[in-house]
Amino acid sequence: MTSFQAFQALNPDVHLLTLSDPSFADFGIRYEDYDLTQIERVMADVIPPEEGTAYLPSLPQLEATETIQAIGRDVYAGMPIEAGVTQGHAQTFTAFEYHQCSETNIMLDDVVMVLAQRRVLEAKGKIDPNRDAALFYVPKGSVIELYNSTLHYTPLSVSTKAYQVLVIAVKGTNEPLPAGFSSQNPRVVKQGKFQVVHPSRKDKIAQGYQVGLSGKVLTVNPVSE
Repeated sequence: MTSFQAFQALNPDVHLLTLSDPSFADFGIRYEDYDLTQIERVMADVIPPEEGTAYLPSLPQLEATETIQAIGRDVYAGMPIEAGVTQGHAQTFTAFEYHQCSETNIMLDDVVMVLAQRRVLEAKGKIDPNRDAALFYVPKGSVIELYNSTLHYTPLSVSTKAYQVLVIAVKGTNEPLPAGFSSQNPRVVKQGKFQVVHPSRKDKIAQGYQVGLSGKVLTVNPVSE
């Protein structure tokens, strides 16, 4: 049984798509020709948390690799970029975010990505991941670019082993807002980052995050490792 089949068996109610499904073209594009050998060596020294998730927006040792430099040239046309990692364990999906640039992800482990269209959020004011999103099984080794119109958030775990997913974006994206910054847009939470959350995220709501998700919290069961 493949890891995809094992995960699907544990989550029979989840409609799971693969990157080969034509609908992925609505959210992003997959790249096939990047060598991940150097990246994997660098990331072997970056230890994920034992519980929960952690996000590091910029890792200089990662940004110095030829593959990240190539992505900067090919995907971001020479604009300054940063490369970091989101890593750990996630079984629930409680937020959506989008950026003013596309985001490129490199999967160092199998994950599930929950993707939706920003236009749905704008039209409805709120969005239900169970009804308005597509769930893609994204295998280890995948390199994908998510368009800036694509709503996304922390990947969901396929297994109980901690995952690592690299995050590449225009430099400054996801960094803290400067002191004294103010905006009339309640979705602004970091530089170049706009986010809405589920009502269950009392921690985020207390910090001023806007509620934008509706419906039951999307939850998955990871495969034991």
